[in-house]
Amino acid sequence: MITMLRSIPLKQSNRLVSSLLPKRLNHTGVTKSQAKQPNSDIVEGINNVTNEDIVSKLKSLRFVSVDESKEIKSLLNKPLTEKELELDEELTKFFEEFKHSQAKATTTDASTSNHSISTVPFPFLKSITKPEESYSPQELYLRQLNHAKTTASLGAKIKDTYQPHQDTTSPPSIEETTIQKLMAANVHLGQSVPLYRPSTQQFIYGEYNGLHIIDLNQTLQYLKRACSVVEGVAENGGLILILGTRPQWKVSLQAAARRMNGYFVSTRWIPGTLTNPTELSRIWSKQEIDQNDVPTGRTLTNDEMSCIVKPDLLIVLNPTENRNALYEAMKTRVPTIGIIDTDSEPSLVTYPIPGNDDSNRSVNLLLGILSKAGERGLNKRLKQSSTERTI
Repeated sequence: MITMLRSIPLKQSNRLVSSLLPKRLNHTGVTKSQAKQPNSDIVEGINNVTNEDIVSKLKSLRFVSVDESKEIKSLLNKPLTEKELELDEELTKFFEEFKHSQAKATTTDASTSNHSISTVPFPFLKSITKPEESYSPQELYLRQLNHAKTTASLGAKIKDTYQPHQDTTSPPSIEETTIQKLMAANVHLGQSVPLYRPSTQQFIYGEYNGLHIIDLNQTLQYLKRACSVVEGVAENGGLILILGTRPQWKVSLQAAARRMNGYFVSTRWIPGTLTNPTELSRIWSKQEIDQNDVPTGRTLTNDEMSCIVKPDLLIVLNPTENRNALYEAMKTRVPTIGIIDTDSEPSLVTYPIPGNDDSNRSVNLLLGILSKAGERGLNKRLKQSSTERTI
């Protein structure tokens, strides 16, 4: 019959080990008489016994027969002799030192591995190219990793840097717009002095190096008024058309029109788009939409199909080059918003915004702010429509 012994205290386990040591010492060349020598000899004999042997021997005692268990119980109940007490102290000290040494070795291995990773620049590099050859993709990647671990965190941390795509993808709102941002975008730079129009004198702050400087206080004031107009038109479901006939503005025009759910023209203004709509709008397909800009699917009558389609607001980014569009908007009574440079005519625009219309950064910033206002008006209308539907 086999039985399992419960866990025993350290001193009693040391007694078991001491009782088993003579048998183990015989295999290692140490006799029983040598095991009874003074304490130093006993410790030397213990050191010759490996830790794996002791652990395996202790594990073998987990399952013993009934007769052996009785002998072990009687052995455990027997008081310790002087030699056994000395051996018990030595074993206890040995186990404690072994425990601390194992913990220290684990910490040392971890630090050594981390140190080796940081000191070896390219540990997984298969082959190094010759000096006259260009780096392989693997070398470039590993060098980038090494740079990120070692020197990437050094030096000054640059903040508030200009990211060109932010004016298009995530422009600031009119509340977040400051004179500092407008100046950083070169909105204050006008045309050269000989090209200015006297009608723009009210927007000019001064002159510097042959250029007129636009007053950004007035720019911010007129920009706030234009944003409120765009927001109101979008909130009431009006049609907003953006006109900018320079190829570098196409991406910004698409993003702004998508943001406020409007339309844009980026190539050229077709003469008669507003003054001769019966001919041009005949080829346009028409449909009815609700307050959520969702098509209703209702079939339109002949009168509705032949009605004139024109925008409720026209935003012109370069008014000087699109005077025909401004004239048509005046004849058809379509309100306009335009960026007025020092060589433009502000009287042709309903809501002028003094600013630089030649700089891409300036135009992208102003267009992004206006589209942000249109997006806020659109969200207000959709929220109000959903609230009325639930009621």
